[in-house]
Amino acid sequence: MSDFDLDGLFVEPRPDEDAWEAFLDLALERIGGERSPGLTNRKIGELETVLGCQLPFEVGLMLVMGVPSDEPWRQWTDPAADWPAWNERLVAGFVFDVEHNDLWSVDWGPKPATLSDQADVVRSLINEAPGLFPIYGNYVVPLTAADGVPNSDGNPVLLVDGSNVTLIGDDLAAWMHHQFDVPLPMWPAEQRTFPFWSTRLN
Repeated sequence: MSDFDLDGLFVEPRPDEDAWEAFLDLALERIGGERSPGLTNRKIGELETVLGCQLPFEVGLMLVMGVPSDEPWRQWTDPAADWPAWNERLVAGFVFDVEHNDLWSVDWGPKPATLSDQADVVRSLINEAPGLFPIYGNYVVPLTAADGVPNSDGNPVLLVDGSNVTLIGDDLAAWMHHQFDVPLPMWPAEQRTFPFWSTRLN
């Protein structure tokens, strides 16, 4: 079991499973409010089947422990409907800026002549990019491992607003500190890069 105190101090250079459990237990208590029952292991399995990959450990653990039941927390009780709906909304935000705000990045290749073809290119790029899993409104965690990192555990939290992507926290703990003033653990920050999304960071 990790050593943990109310100032948010951990002894490990990077958090292990026990450290994440201790942190999330404190964080969810500090955030307060009525908690959802939490997802069962079976429901987590159903969710990961829909996603096509495993959740970052700490994200799955948070959902099992039970996030606050009020919006904009994402409950993920119906992943077969919620995941496609989220991805369509994500794409729609980019397509809107392509069509109405003259958005185009040189990283996306030559700009097609028609808005329809431009939208198709953007949709394809997003579909090929790492999935973004929303945990709270438009605050998301990339689902796949970053460049040069062995797994997705400890991935950052990003804010997606239309086509604008902002790094909010280097990991879930840093985001909870930023969003809810939860004590910040003393494990080191680790910057990570992801195809497509990192090129959109503000």
